Amino acid sequence: MPFEKSSLSYLKKLKKNNNRDWFSENKPTFIEAQNNAKGLYVDIRNNLEKHDEIEKFKLFRIYRDVRFSKDKTPYKAHFAGSFSRLGKQLRGGYYLRIRPGESFLAGGFWEP
Repeated sequence: MPFEKSSLSYLKKLKKNNNRDWFSENKPTFIEAQNNAKGLYVDIRNNLEKHDEIEKFKLFRIYRDVRFSKDKTPYKAHFAGSFSRLGKQLRGGYYLRIRPGESFLAGGFWEP
């Protein structure tokens, strides 16, 4: 499933109007964009499984935790998710972030 231009357009508008009122008014558009992102992640998972053992994928929430942040914008202006490899012996994983003009795919290990 290709990622629709309308979903990228929504993310651009969210970046400019990052407040609760605008988000509430545009919730149906958000749900469409989120479903579009989920479809893309499912397709990517299916392709990854041809080459690697993927246990699950997780699409991260769009809501930001602003409790300890100076930046109080309530929403992330991107979709992001991770693909975990199967079992403890297959460490590492994959991460994909979709943001207009700044999307990337990463693979490897992350440990804070």
